[in-house]
Amino acid sequence: MSRFISIEPSVCTGCQTCEVACSLFHFGECNPFRSAVHVIRREKGGLVTSLPLVCQQCSHAPCIEACPTEALFRVGKDSPLIIDEANCTACGNCVDACPAGCITLDEKTHIPLVCDLCGGDPQCVILCHSHCLTIGDDMGADNTYRIERLAALLDAEDLIMKRAPEGDR
Repeated sequence: MSRFISIEPSVCTGCQTCEVACSLFHFGECNPFRSAVHVIRREKGGLVTSLPLVCQQCSHAPCIEACPTEALFRVGKDSPLIIDEANCTACGNCVDACPAGCITLDEKTHIPLVCDLCGGDPQCVILCHSHCLTIGDDMGADNTYRIERLAALLDAEDLIMKRAPEGDR
């Protein structure tokens, strides 16, 4: 059973508590730029759209295939993604390969920030007061539809995040 963080964007308030919870749990600091969850907020026509992006634990993970050093991997078919920081070259191939733009590079280490589900107890889910983030389980099924839905929502709402060109990183 593959667990992931399910996103229900219609109830997201954009409070960014999930970002703070993630960075505090993993790095001991309240720094949204060091979080594996990123809330994108856009105002359009007076309406605010907020969408948290977090690794969807793709069953067929293009980020793993894109890693030239095999620093991004899974221990088992249903385990969350793991990054071997010692083998990571910070090339950013995994960032480019993510179909929904859920992976970013840590601003201090330049190592990819990938959700590891906090070892099984995701802090962002626990602290999400609107219940926008919940634990999902795809029961081993192919999760292509979920990823395509998220990518389509990003495109439809004009929320797609672009990575800075190589010289700007």
